[in-house]
Amino acid sequence: MKSICGMLAVLACTACSNNSDDAGSGNDNHFWDVTLQASMGSATNRALGEGTGNAIIASFAKDDEVVVVDADGKTVGTLKAKTAGEDTTLEGTLDASTLGVGEEVSLYYLSQTANYDGQKGTLADISSYAKGTLTVSSKDPLTFTTNSVSLAPQQSITKFSFTSGGSNVSVRTFGIAAPGLVQYDVDGETVGAVTGTLATASNEVYVALRNTSTTQQTYSFYIQDDAGNWYKGTKNATLTNGKNYTATVSMTKLANLTSPYTEGTVGVIDGLPAIVISGNKAVALMNVGALCPEAYGTYYTYENRVSGLTGAWYVPSDTELLSLKTSYTNNAWEAQNGVYGYRYTIGSNTLFLPAAGFYDNTPPPSVLSSVTSFGYYWSATNYDDDEAYSLQFSSSVNNTYGEYKTDGLSVRPFHSLP
Repeated sequence: MKSICGMLAVLACTACSNNSDDAGSGNDNHFWDVTLQASMGSATNRALGEGTGNAIIASFAKDDEVVVVDADGKTVGTLKAKTAGEDTTLEGTLDASTLGVGEEVSLYYLSQTANYDGQKGTLADISSYAKGTLTVSSKDPLTFTTNSVSLAPQQSITKFSFTSGGSNVSVRTFGIAAPGLVQYDVDGETVGAVTGTLATASNEVYVALRNTSTTQQTYSFYIQDDAGNWYKGTKNATLTNGKNYTATVSMTKLANLTSPYTEGTVGVIDGLPAIVISGNKAVALMNVGALCPEAYGTYYTYENRVSGLTGAWYVPSDTELLSLKTSYTNNAWEAQNGVYGYRYTIGSNTLFLPAAGFYDNTPPPSVLSSVTSFGYYWSATNYDDDEAYSLQFSSSVNNTYGEYKTDGLSVRPFHSLP
């Protein structure tokens, strides 16, 4: 775990020209070696800690990176911690060519292993996410208007405990969604649910949440216990970035779906939460690879679209996917817990498909596109040698179209009811 959470005090800055071929500057004098003396303050160990006054504390690890970004969001270089501990030296080369005097640059700490979608539920596995700013005073040499900067934590950490019917629930997987909640990785931030799988089931689950809202939110939870039972629940809370909390969430166990089946009933069949639809079928409440309805899940090419399926779940035909629109006219493009997608009202409940975008693999390299603005879901129906039908929706369309089989799309499985 790499952590630079808490307040990062930069004590001094020096810079010298770097015109080497490795810096890529040629004959231009815009690459500068920068050295920053940094201190973490009173952190006592590498692990994130529940400090006094519910502050989060941490310290440097050797080779921790701080990414420097200009006002347009372009990375101008990275600075690395030379040593581990509360005090360290950050060194690296920055490209001043896009910078202007008086411009504010942002400094981010993003662990190379950090990913909010895929946490492990323990304090030791949480990586920090912190941000600060500096203002450029000169480009030649590159200097800043101040010799100190603070990197403030951009996350909260909560120790959740779960109960159902007055008894503790031992959690194996979890999914959390709420308005204002985002996930991040080294490529940046995106709106989305936070999910995780524990190596060992536990009633206490540590979760890092990046909250863009400072007001009270309703957090929606789906959890699965070690026996495979599913539970859902909600918790109203105000979680401030840079703080840690404890919270107990009361969950409702989802019952198994049994005959006779009533359209719109929600329950569990063949290991997955699902909703009963017309035609004596059920649709999973989550994408394949997801742990709650708002999570995007795994993206598959057409050739491996069935590889994530379990039990008797199957990839639906294009006609079955379209039946969601034709059978249920009360449907709409909207946000559920801050995540945009398509909502179908079925009886007294709803089915939600998030706008997870798709991986454009034609031609390579693969690029994730249209997240939050389009949903792409494979059908099992072939179109031609190069394409297959998929359900595609946005704020203006909801229909099936041909999609290149090499692209990476979401899968929402169907199940025939016995």
